[in-house]
Amino acid sequence: MSLVVKRLLALLLLGSLILAACGGQPAAAPTAAPAAPTAAPVAEAPTAAPVAEAPTVAPVAPATSSVMLPDVNPATITGDIIVAGSSTVFPLTERMAELFNEDGYRGQITIDSIGSGAGFERFCVAAESDISNASRPINDRERESCAANGREAIEFRVGTDALAIVVSSENDFVTNLTIEQLAAIYSGAAATWADVDASYPAEAIQLFSPGTDSGTFDYFVEEVFDSDPAPMLAANPQLSEDDNVLVAGVEGSPYAIGYFGYAYYQENASRLKILDIEGVEPTEATTEDGSYPLARPLFIYSAATIMAAKPQVAAFINYYLTYVNDEVVDVGYFPASAAALDTAKNNWLAATSGAVAMPAPAMGNVTLPDVDPASITGDIIVAGSSTVFPLTERMAELFNEDGYRGQITIDSIGSGAGFERFCVAAESDISNASRPINDRERESCAANGREAIEFRVGTDALAIVVSSENDFVTNLTIEQLAAIYSGAAATWADVDASYPAEAIQLFSPGTDSGTFDYFVEEVFDSDPAPMLAANPQLSEDDNVLVAGVEGSPYAIGYFGYAYYQENASRLKILDIEGVEPTEATTEDGSYPLARPLFIYSAATIMAAKPQVAAFINYYLTYVNDEVVDVGYFPASAAALNTARQNWLDAQ
Repeated sequence: MSLVVKRLLALLLLGSLILAACGGQPAAAPTAAPAAPTAAPVAEAPTAAPVAEAPTVAPVAPATSSVMLPDVNPATITGDIIVAGSSTVFPLTERMAELFNEDGYRGQITIDSIGSGAGFERFCVAAESDISNASRPINDRERESCAANGREAIEFRVGTDALAIVVSSENDFVTNLTIEQLAAIYSGAAATWADVDASYPAEAIQLFSPGTDSGTFDYFVEEVFDSDPAPMLAANPQLSEDDNVLVAGVEGSPYAIGYFGYAYYQENASRLKILDIEGVEPTEATTEDGSYPLARPLFIYSAATIMAAKPQVAAFINYYLTYVNDEVVDVGYFPASAAALDTAKNNWLAATSGAVAMPAPAMGNVTLPDVDPASITGDIIVAGSSTVFPLTERMAELFNEDGYRGQITIDSIGSGAGFERFCVAAESDISNASRPINDRERESCAANGREAIEFRVGTDALAIVVSSENDFVTNLTIEQLAAIYSGAAATWADVDASYPAEAIQLFSPGTDSGTFDYFVEEVFDSDPAPMLAANPQLSEDDNVLVAGVEGSPYAIGYFGYAYYQENASRLKILDIEGVEPTEATTEDGSYPLARPLFIYSAATIMAAKPQVAAFINYYLTYVNDEVVDVGYFPASAAALNTARQNWLDAQ
């Protein structure tokens, strides 16, 4: 069914319901649908947000982009469009092509599923395709090849995929694997399932994997083998660029295992069983909040020269970006955030006309009741993450400036200590956290009548920093970070022979800090022992770390991006895996050290102390006006919607 017909039927149904409610009769359906689609109508903003008498559950729509593209009428478009690349993005592009055809397109679209790498080869080197599907960002070598052929690659983010790790539906013993276990399985170190867990059958593991040209292969190798495919290829898995071959292979044996894009699992859910990874199920929520370890952005690429020479390509990409969020979930993926979709649309505008429509900060469509700080009194006690501290401090200052007549105290003691004070000691009203609450902490909260409620308030990029006097290092890999912080690299020359043979001085947040937990999770697979054995200087006070790193050209440290931004003139921030920490790279997942930021409270606290509920309402209402200035990046519209809905549900 075309988008035009979908919209028409929806409007007719709505009209019928309204008339029925008023005692009238529904109008007769029009005899024909409009010949061509127009842009989706944009409702005028209400003059004031209605305040419900009692909070109700507001449905969360897909993240809504604030950048509008010119109308496109597929019925006026002809000419061929050639697409090739990622097998993961293939079903989404295929769906958009089908709709483009249904809405009147009079040309031909061919789409080849050949893998992201082969797609870039055909697009950049052979110059045979107009659009390249990709389940990973284009790399520097590919971008240079494109430019050399007059095809400066333009990136369009179209969705988010969770990588599905699957076994046969007949497999009745495994439900969850860690990344470490996946590495053992796919390197052959675990030859039988009993090698993975002694309670599993002593049967040989049969390995299935996308081929080496696939972005899915690249992504799996990056996450599981730190970008080195050699251990995995040595295990000789059965490789195929056709995900249907992989599905059939895994289905055929209870001892097989494979992986591919979530959409292919969803298509074959009755034949396969999907596994949790690190205890986390792949869902829209867990891919958005970063807790599912194997989630990745999806893209299409083209070039301004192609879009100018073949206007049908520009028209199709316009149509794709305009309607993709109506289709992406049905295809089996999750929507790109509003910010990412805005960036994609701006890229289209810049490529076709040079006119960039600046998006507003991502805002949720769940509205909270008005709150007047001048009418609020009573104390509010906050403790926890040093990373979230400056954001909560800013929101408290604004709450005071707007008339709040009580007192807010905020202690910076680390996420773990913050949960201890909130859940166990029951001494604080709000807990700042730079990581999600864990099961043990949640149980402690519940035992004290404080069922923890999560409110996502932003996104942080972890900054890896050296002194501004350090003139030799600009980029590190995760592997190099692990060598440095485990003491395996005792001098900078151990990291790279061209660096000075000077001892590395290590600085790190303390063990109660969510920043420490996050760094250990990402760099040491959640095992702090190697890092603590290297005896870094630990401190819960990030200002101590700043001073320590600044004091020597051979020092290195890490903390939240806001603390780097505050001290940018004294420090130098490093790229990680060749990626600079920016709003774009934290949003699209290409920067490896980005994480969500939270505050927590409880319904019992918010009921006993209405000033706490009022402050959290105010925080969630205005945080996106402040978060960038403080030094962080906004939470997506979907995450902010969830936080606001959590507030409504707690009242």
